[in-house]
Order: sequence, then C-alpha cells, then structure tokens
Amino acid sequence: GVKPVGSEIVGLLPKKAIEMAADFFLQLENFSPAQVFENKLADALSGAPLMTAKDGKLVGLARPFLEAVAAPTATPGGGSVSAFAGALAASLGHMVAGLSRKKKSQAAHVDQLSAALDDMRRTAEKLAEEIDRDAESYNAVMAAFKLPQGNAEEARLREEAIQKATKEAAEVPLQVAERTVALFERLGQLDGIVAASMRSDLQVARLMASAGARGALANVESNLDGLTDAAYVKSMRAKAAALRERLGDAPRAISA
Repeated sequence: GVKPVGSEIVGLLPKKAIEMAADFFLQLENFSPAQVFENKLADALSGAPLMTAKDGKLVGLARPFLEAVAAPTATPGGGSVSAFAGALAASLGHMVAGLSRKKKSQAAHVDQLSAALDDMRRTAEKLAEEIDRDAESYNAVMAAFKLPQGNAEEARLREEAIQKATKEAAEVPLQVAERTVALFERLGQLDGIVAASMRSDLQVARLMASAGARGALANVESNLDGLTDAAYVKSMRAKAAALRERLGDAPRAISA
C-alpha cells in the first residue's frame, strides 16, 4: 500500500469537532479546549476571563458565584443553586467518563464512555443556562408584584401578570428537575464501566444530581402554592411526584 506522508483539512470544519477529535485520538489526560493556545488567545482578545485558577487555587473560580449567592438579594437563590448543583454533577460525570475512557482497563467500554462524554457536556451546558433563567423568572414575579393596583382594572392586570410569571417560575425549576433526574439515572448507568479509581467521583456526581433535582422540585412546589389554576397545579404536582419516584422517593399524596 501507499504510505501517507501528510494530510490537509480542506474547507470549513467546526472548531468543536477538531477539539473533540484531538481529545479522542491524542488521549491526553485532563485535556481541555481551554488549554489550546488559539482559544486562550481568542478569550484574551475578547476580554473574557480566563477559565484557569489563579496561582493554582480553585477558590478563585468558585468565589464569584458564592459571593453572588451570599449577597442580600433575592437572586440568585435556591433555584439557581439547584441548577448549578446539577451542572457540577454533569461536569464531574464528564471528568469521570473522560478519564475512564483513557484507561487501558476500560478499553472495552470506550464507545459507551465516549457517548457519555457527549451527554454530560450537553447536560452541563443546559443546566448552566438554567442558572440565569431561574433568576430571571423569579425577578419577573417580583416585577409583577410591583405593578400598580390603584383601581379594579389595574388590580386585575396585576393579578394576571403575577399568575403568568409564577407559572413560568414553576416551569423553569421543573425543567431543571427533569434534566437532573435524567442525569442522576445516566450517571447510574456508568457505574459498571468507569475505572475503579473513579467510582467515588461518580458517587459524588450522583449525589449532586440528586441534590439539584430535589432542590429544583422544592422550588416548583413553592411556586405552585401561589397559583389559582387548580388543574395546572395538579398537573405540575403529578409531574413532580413522578420525578421524585425516579429518584427513589416514596410516592406521596397529590393535592390540588
């Protein structure tokens, strides 16, 4: 046969595809697209903060969000924290699958672990987006409560706005709960195929996913308490109950 002496990419190719190919074929431990020089340069030119821990201290990455949560403001609150917990769970699952895939002992599970990597990445991205969505939905409820109610018409419009915003504020954490429960189950499927050295990390990821799901469901319930649409409330509580059962919680009575 003919021995190739070089290759060239012709045409446009998504950068993400190149990064994923590099990760798969180079098999570099702890590889991240953030390590690519061109990505670092692009971040620097755009003014985006570098996603690295200053002086090797991870606390520098965590502190801004911790301070935002600790601030005496209504948002970010429990809903955003629940979404963040889920995003952390997915990110940790991504690490577990990525490192396990590079172990010779797990060679038989490379395809499954590669699929899990993609699942975890997408889930982490979606849940990260929900951090802001939850805060925005709650801010909308607060804005509705501040509407004028000087006469009957204003009071009616205000109440309609409150009900509409509160429904949205219930829908967002329900979506977070749906994603984190699915993540909890997906992480469980990895139990038999990850490297033995990664099983404690996998357990932590499942615990975080469970905490995120339960926190989100608590926020759903909190918002339902303020709604007058009995049929909607009953439907939402049924969905929440089904999610709790998937987490292993005992069924409980559903009230209107």
